[in-house]
Amino acid sequence: MLDAIKRNHANLHQRTLPNLFAKLSDAQLRARPRPETNSIAWNIWHLLRIEDITLNRFVALTPQLYTSAGWQERLGIAYGDMGTAMAIGDVDALSQTINLSELANYATAVGAQSTLTLQGFDMALVGQKRPEAHMRAVIAGEKVCAPAIVEGVIKYWGNLTIEQYVVDYCVLHPSLHVGEIGVLAGLQGAAL
Repeated sequence: MLDAIKRNHANLHQRTLPNLFAKLSDAQLRARPRPETNSIAWNIWHLLRIEDITLNRFVALTPQLYTSAGWQERLGIAYGDMGTAMAIGDVDALSQTINLSELANYATAVGAQSTLTLQGFDMALVGQKRPEAHMRAVIAGEKVCAPAIVEGVIKYWGNLTIEQYVVDYCVLHPSLHVGEIGVLAGLQGAAL
């Protein structure tokens, strides 16, 4: 199963995400085609943030690239969290101001780091969970989500086993957002 996850992850980072940046204009990446939708850029940023947080902080126990390598500043955005429960006005602001070339670079960096994590995954971790103190230190201490949802995120992520982070955030979560991206592109008349 790990080999299938690695293939899926490689496809996301080596084909799907680069294809989006190559095929879509800046305007298409930034657009919110309906008032209730996120932009494609927001979806890419969000799925990368989640992967960066979960694979680094809960699987590999390494720092997030977002903070340790200065990506927040490079992306030119005010948000250090992962975007879950973000107000629509903030989604709009992020969509319009994020540095798209640096977003593509962040995608490459996150993909490379997560590939190393997947290649070195220790099967002895299967079935284990991270202690609540660690979860709280990351989620609340590193401010990876809006304050209003901290306790819910601690409870949800705290119930996951380490291999569930790998499945959920290398396969399921990105697939959800890639599907949303396809709809957003289609609403703009773009074929992916």
